[in-house]
Amino acid sequence: MNVLSLKFKVGSKQFLIGLFCCLINTWCYAYSSTSEVVLSSSLQTQAAKANEIITYNFQLKNRKSTSETYTLNVKHPRELASENILSVASITLESNGSYNGTLKVTVSDRIPLGGQEASIIELKDSEGHIIETLEFISVRSKPHPFLLATTAVFEEAKQKIKNYTWAKQNLDNMLKELDDFEFPERKIVSKPRPTKIWSSFDYSASDGEKAFQLALAYKLTGKAVYKQKVISLIKAVFDKTEGYLSIGAATNGVQVHEGNFFLFVSAACDILYNEPELSSTAKENIEASFRYYLELNKKHMDGLGIMNHQASANAGAIFVALYLQDIPQLEYLTEADGGMGDQIGKGVMADGWWFEGTGNYCYLVVQRYTLVAQAFENYGMDLYHRRFPTKFKSKDFENAKEGFTGMKFDNWGPTGKNTRGLEDMVTPYVPFMDENAYLVSTNDSDLKAPNEFYELAYREYKFNDLAWVISKTERDSWVSLMYGVPELPEMKDPRTGSDFRENIGLVALRSQGQKETPENQIQAFLKYGTHGGWHGQFDRVSLAALDRNGHKYFGSEMVWYGYGNPGYKECVQTSATHNMVIVDELQQEAVPSEQLLFYKGDIMQASVVETNARWRQIPRWNAEKFPPWDDTDYANGFNPIQQRRISIVTNDYVILADYMKSDKKHNYDWLIHPVGFSSIEGAKKKGNSLEKLSTDGNSPYKYFEHAQWYTSKKGTKVEFIEGEHKLDVHTVWPKKSEIVISNYPNGGKQRRIRNNPDRRTYGVRVNEKEAVFLSVIEPYKGEPSIKKIESASENEITVTLKDGTVQTISIENLKGTLPKIKITETLGDIVKTEVTK
Repeated sequence: MNVLSLKFKVGSKQFLIGLFCCLINTWCYAYSSTSEVVLSSSLQTQAAKANEIITYNFQLKNRKSTSETYTLNVKHPRELASENILSVASITLESNGSYNGTLKVTVSDRIPLGGQEASIIELKDSEGHIIETLEFISVRSKPHPFLLATTAVFEEAKQKIKNYTWAKQNLDNMLKELDDFEFPERKIVSKPRPTKIWSSFDYSASDGEKAFQLALAYKLTGKAVYKQKVISLIKAVFDKTEGYLSIGAATNGVQVHEGNFFLFVSAACDILYNEPELSSTAKENIEASFRYYLELNKKHMDGLGIMNHQASANAGAIFVALYLQDIPQLEYLTEADGGMGDQIGKGVMADGWWFEGTGNYCYLVVQRYTLVAQAFENYGMDLYHRRFPTKFKSKDFENAKEGFTGMKFDNWGPTGKNTRGLEDMVTPYVPFMDENAYLVSTNDSDLKAPNEFYELAYREYKFNDLAWVISKTERDSWVSLMYGVPELPEMKDPRTGSDFRENIGLVALRSQGQKETPENQIQAFLKYGTHGGWHGQFDRVSLAALDRNGHKYFGSEMVWYGYGNPGYKECVQTSATHNMVIVDELQQEAVPSEQLLFYKGDIMQASVVETNARWRQIPRWNAEKFPPWDDTDYANGFNPIQQRRISIVTNDYVILADYMKSDKKHNYDWLIHPVGFSSIEGAKKKGNSLEKLSTDGNSPYKYFEHAQWYTSKKGTKVEFIEGEHKLDVHTVWPKKSEIVISNYPNGGKQRRIRNNPDRRTYGVRVNEKEAVFLSVIEPYKGEPSIKKIESASENEITVTLKDGTVQTISIENLKGTLPKIKITETLGDIVKTEVTK
């Protein structure tokens, strides 16, 4: 060892010892400063007009065992526009003594309206070391209103009402509704939500929006009767002793409803801020209540809590913070775990869909954050074009682990860009709309009409697709009235072709022979993507919906029992209620699945989707638990089953080719659920009618009643009739099978396709390791187009139409790695051929 090395080693050792001692001293000093001296304030931000004085109160505590002298100063005062005056520059405190001081800030007129400035108090010990700092944010207040209505926006609306018939009719309709509206009296209710019980006021989430609309009506008409209705609600809700402060829950719902209520109530208070009925005391009560809401909301924020409930609560809290012009709180609600950046960065997938994949909740989240974006813009900030970092979304939820009752909470498919923004969120639903811009029903959602957020989005982005969506509405929302562009351009239907999105895993196949009359197109929607957590259903590789001639044959919410009902997870969400192949009366595992092929041509549209999943028993209801479900697991030795669906849409019919493969025999049930069973051909009754399809409590089939089994040896044809709309279902393969016709589950009140008492289930059962189902489905009005169907093998079918057209469809590699589909159409001497690539 040379001398240089020795010196280095010795020097290094001494250096490390010195560094260790330094770190120990620093740690001890930091520990001392944080544990023995406390500088705090209960309110660190306020807003005031220029030249007004803001007074901040703070407290200094000496927790040391000895008397200490401290000095206080404002950091870099010469860099501040506002004048800052501390109540004391130096203070000596006895052991455990405290001092209550003030910082007075005179807001400078050099700060722009809505601008802010930070004043930082530095606390130093007797040796001049900074031991603590405390930051105060002073805002030069913008004059109300500035949330969802401004003076300029009111003037714009009045001009539209004056010059455009649709706007005048919009206002008339709103006033007529508001004339008859009265808020419920303030009272306390205790009720399950859906199973946990707590007390709250009995206002509904929509009462908040009604308050806002009444405030709009007052400003647009000058009629005090509208104002007085809002004032009465504000005084009831924000009463100091008996209002929100006394109970901490305004609505008879849950987080999502509280968020909506406070979003709109804050916007109503914003409009009426300068009205004489709102005294300084009333405003103090409003502020105290709003701050209490913010405090309670913070307790629910969680990086695992990515869901429509938390997003709605977050949006409501942001509105409240902006009303208070509390910029630090606004930044917290944007940047903190579970805040807006978290919700968007984790909850919005690469294809723009909200991960829950449930139309109504997707729209809810987009609507809330579009309103936030407009409020930001009115205040002088830009959320419409802000990008948030894309973040990994956990496989767990805040109160449930991955796989609980089968649910999966993470996002599937491509990761996409490294940022997400509102611009991504407003357009991805258009390809999955019908000709009237209604969004297909998926997961826990019914068919969704265009949401009012499309008005705000088009105003900002001017995307042509959004103009088409708006053109399909009555433009009868307050958003249309206040923010809708006066005139819409003529737009061509942007969604007549076939399309898909990888993350949500939806496919729309649309026949092209009728694309000039979109209502006559066959539209088949297929599902294979992200599960969606609490609102996800277990229906990968299913026919989610089928439309033709303006009629909806299917949707994901054909039965509904409600969230607080055993039938919700025992029936509604299960695989058996969907148009798909069911294994052993069980529930399909939700796993990332894929689309192997997508093709759009002139005479054929095609998709091949596949999953490899295990199957398990359904969860069972248990009201004694929260969440109220007894869960189960997959049986030992139950290996994933390959499940593939090849879907082909022509101008006249749909072909479904299903392939199932396992390492052991299973009951495979090919199920479809149309309305209006009329007749069955090619089947013979087997036994008596059953009261229930199954009496096993662990089977979803227990919800299917009045079941009749049949046997078939040559395939079947089943006809369904629903008014003028008909559906023929041809089972071409297997030739030999057991057939069942039963009532489809019904959860009660009928609404559109939901809970139709005439809906039936048609099932085809085989017991095999490997099976192929080849089916032809023809939706039509009047007379069918199909004359006959021939098939000598499970991978080829020939369909002869009544007009003489003969179409032969062959599927190469139906069971292989990459299927290939060919259609040959012959009419006289004309032959057309299309082959997938």
